[in-house]
Amino acid sequence: MLRVAAANGREGKALLARLVARRASPDFATLRDALPIVEAVLAGGAPALAGFVRDLDGEALPEKALLAKPLREKDVDPAFVAAFRLARKRLEAYHRRQLPMGFAFRDALGVSFVEKPVPHEAVGVYVPGGRAFYPSSLLMGVVPARVAGAKRVVVATPPRAFRGSRELRWALGELGIDAVLLAGGAHGIAGLVSVAGCTKVVGPGNRWVAAAKHLVSGVVSVDMPAGPSEVLILATEGAEPAFVAADLLAQAEHDPDAVCLLFTDRRDLAEATAREVARRLEGLPIAGTAKASIGANGFALVFPALEAAAKAGIPLAFEHVELMGRAAEEYAARFAATSGAVFVGSGTPTAFGDYLAGPNHVLPTGGSARSFSGLSVRDFLRWGRSVSVPPSAARRLGPAAATLARFEGLEAHARSLDLRSGDVLGGARTGRVPRARRAVR
Repeated sequence: MLRVAAANGREGKALLARLVARRASPDFATLRDALPIVEAVLAGGAPALAGFVRDLDGEALPEKALLAKPLREKDVDPAFVAAFRLARKRLEAYHRRQLPMGFAFRDALGVSFVEKPVPHEAVGVYVPGGRAFYPSSLLMGVVPARVAGAKRVVVATPPRAFRGSRELRWALGELGIDAVLLAGGAHGIAGLVSVAGCTKVVGPGNRWVAAAKHLVSGVVSVDMPAGPSEVLILATEGAEPAFVAADLLAQAEHDPDAVCLLFTDRRDLAEATAREVARRLEGLPIAGTAKASIGANGFALVFPALEAAAKAGIPLAFEHVELMGRAAEEYAARFAATSGAVFVGSGTPTAFGDYLAGPNHVLPTGGSARSFSGLSVRDFLRWGRSVSVPPSAARRLGPAAATLARFEGLEAHARSLDLRSGDVLGGARTGRVPRARRAVR
């Protein structure tokens, strides 16, 4: 099932070319299909959203039921409660360390500056629910928003996920979610903007969710392009084929579109991993999804040397990168410069990062890690800035600022500066009312 190919062979070269093209090409087809949905919900609000919930989610919800208040559920599995609270505790501890500091200072001319972080008032967190309930996605979106100081948090999720999971309803209450928007997909993202009034929208999802986030970006702030999951494992001597196979399948079971790659300099490791993947597939509860992913996007490429494998993998800017084998672990810093997250050592599977290692699991995909970072507290903050220029500093700085304005052809700017600097001569050159007459007025 996992195809093994030489990196410098025909099949290997074709795969690498496809991966580069995938990184460089947005999903324009999905963007075109999502555009009328997003436009309709942004323009039509709750009535339009209710129509898409009926047509796409299969739920006949009245407008007033789209935004539900979560209630505290009881009789939830104690093991789930304990694991959820442990994950929350670890995530909160990690994300508190991300809180940035503002500053205030006065320069030598007496000009004073203040810059401080200001949290978004209303944050929208998308939680996928088409296949299952994902408490981890809920935690990863809500925890940094709360740590940042967001006053209102709205979760969007498909209505079936909300109704079908007592654990989800309990978790929403446990986290103090203000409202739940019962809508999934592209219309759910648009609803967070037009119905819930959020100014920041975050969270992972399928290609429809990723497309909708692209489309609302600019209307509101979004975190990053986060589409189908992907993992690249760089492995060499010392790596266990069973570990490699297990971690490839952990990504494959997310989505049929997930990409699962092994880059190695050891053909024996690649072939042993392929056998392990085939063996382990048989026992997976959702083997169909994993088989589809591995069949379409699962490869083990064998390179002549580990350095060649790393050089091919680093520019791909994958969402997840795992490094197994001591020699592979030495590439951690180079992969971290372009990847969403790097997991170093055989004891650090991506699955730990998905739940409770500490860092956020909402990561850029499709090569966007070259430009975007994983979700953090900083995503939920704006920066408020103020400056105060005393008259003495205005007189010294005004002429230079006015000169620059006039070079740009912005005379009104220059005259505004002349007024503050008392540049009578400059005003005379420009036709400005002299300072003495201005005082009489």
